[in-house]
This record gives sequence, C-alpha cells and structure tokens, in this order.
Amino acid sequence: MRVHVTIFLFASFDVRAVPGITGVRIVILWTYQNGSSECDMYMSSKSRQAAARTRDKWREKTWYQILAPHYFDNKDIGSTPASGPNLLVGRTVQPTLYDLTGDFEQIHVKLKFKILEVTGQQANTVFHGHEWSSDHLRGLVKRGTSRIDWIGPILTRDDYLMRISVIVFTMTRAKTSQKHAVRKAIEKVIRAHAKKHVFDELVQKVVLGDLASEVYKEVKVIIPTRNCEIRKSKVLKGPEEVKARRARLRRGAGTTKSSKKEKKE
Repeated sequence: MRVHVTIFLFASFDVRAVPGITGVRIVILWTYQNGSSECDMYMSSKSRQAAARTRDKWREKTWYQILAPHYFDNKDIGSTPASGPNLLVGRTVQPTLYDLTGDFEQIHVKLKFKILEVTGQQANTVFHGHEWSSDHLRGLVKRGTSRIDWIGPILTRDDYLMRISVIVFTMTRAKTSQKHAVRKAIEKVIRAHAKKHVFDELVQKVVLGDLASEVYKEVKVIIPTRNCEIRKSKVLKGPEEVKARRARLRRGAGTTKSSKKEKKE
C-alpha cells in the first residue's frame, strides 16, 4: 500500500540571514511517502527579490587602486571598493611607513593619507598626518631618564598649517631649566625649517626622520640625549583655509580701527 501525504505549514519568521528582510512569510512543504519524509522550504518572491538586490549592491561596486602622493613615489598602498569615484573623495587610509619603504624597523610609524581625487580607477591621495605607535614609545622609556615633549603649530612656506609633536628622551634626569631650554631649541629648529620648506619637502623630512636629526643636533648640546623623534603630525588647514582666515582677520582689524576713530571724533 502506497501512502503519499503532503502538509502545508505557514509561519512568520525573522530571516536574519538576509539583511533588511524581516517578517517574511515562508512556506514549509512536508511530504510523507513510503516511510520516508522530505522537507522543502520556499521563500516568497518578495524576499528573493530583496536578497537579489542586496547581492547586486556589491556586484555593482568597482575596486579602485589607492596611490601615495608623488613625494612618496606614488606607491600602491591598497585598494578599496566604491559605487562611484565621487564617494571615494575624502576617505582616509592608514598604511605604515614599512609599506612605503620596505624597512621592517619602520613598521611602528603609522601614516594617514586622504583621498583627494580619482582618475580612472586610481585614487590619488595627500598626506594628512602620521603617528608613532604607543607600544613603541613605551619601549623607549627607561629609569633614571627624562621625557621632554614639545607640541606646537607651524606654517609652511606655502601656507599649510600643521601641528607637530616632538619627543626627547634624555640619558640622565633633566632639570627644569634644561627642559625649558630643550623646548626652546626644538621650537627654534622646527619653525626655521617650516619657513624654509614647502609642504611636500617638510612632510618628507618629518616622516623620514631628517627633521628629528636636526633637532637632535641642537638638543644634545644642552643635555645628553638618547632619542629625539617627531612622534606625531597632523595637517590642520590647507592654503585656501589659511588665506581665508587671514582675510577675515584683516577685515576684523580694519573694522576695529575704524570704530576707534569714530569714537575719538
């Protein structure tokens, strides 16, 4: 004797496997035939269409190659997907200096680049800052020594406003007067190089350690120094923003002078 029984079960489920679809009506078809059973599950047409749309979003994205700025030889620093080139502008990427130089000893230096424009499938970037890893800095601290920090804004020759953070580790305990003299020496060297160099040249000196070497030469005369590094930098404003701020300050100064003259009269 052959038995064939078909049972339809209707229920509402939260289908979490498909993003954006909740409360989908699912039909469970249970078939019993000759002592064996089979269970099939069918999703509604709406849920299948939503799942297809979700998958198509990734299929429509294009992968773009991200390049370092020209002062880092336009090296490939990664790739990223996007639905269009306009959506890439403003994104930031954070490679290490090791990715650019191939020197494993520089892996603790983290760089930050901002995507400026997209040409074809290549995204061009501009330097936005750098920072040493905290683990590496903690390893430089030793007993019986002093840590001296200097942080200040600088303006390059082509009107880029940056913030530079310098760290100095001495070989002996530093007195208060020595710390003050070291900070004055750091500020003198950093500001002199900022006035002398344009943004591209200064970034290379900051990241590759040439500027830190110049600071070290001045500081070691004041106190025996073990390490001197530029541990962090950040681009605060570009030339256009700096010029706009200057114009606002000039207008403000002009209105202040005119108001003073009117009061005197």
